[in-house]
Amino acid sequence: MSATVDYSYYTDVYLGTEADEASFPALSARAEDIVGAMARWTDPTEMSAFQLTLYKKAICSQTDFLAVNGLDSVTGSRSDNGFTVGKVHVNGRAGSEQKSAGGAMAGNVSPMAALYLEQSGLMNPAVPVVGGCVC
Repeated sequence: MSATVDYSYYTDVYLGTEADEASFPALSARAEDIVGAMARWTDPTEMSAFQLTLYKKAICSQTDFLAVNGLDSVTGSRSDNGFTVGKVHVNGRAGSEQKSAGGAMAGNVSPMAALYLEQSGLMNPAVPVVGGCVC
């Protein structure tokens, strides 16, 4: 089970419907890993009430995303190289343009989770570099 969000919060407060009670622990644990990394591993006990609410919503949104897309979407065990029909080829999510456009996890993050974290101030917009950051 997620350390920050439990199934009761997910269903009763966030009103999540994509994850069932049996799959929730695994989905929310991965979701919290992803959201935690996006929030630069800020300790939830040090967040303001406003930040914690948005952090929890981000975890719930990411849990929904993983419930719909599957855990294998973030573990790399699924190969989605696209498909070809006749002379037309459609690139899958594994394309290099996907990775370079927003990082290795860009296609595996719920847009709502990112929105919640952006509004919380937990995402650092600075670009980290060796010896400091460009702010």
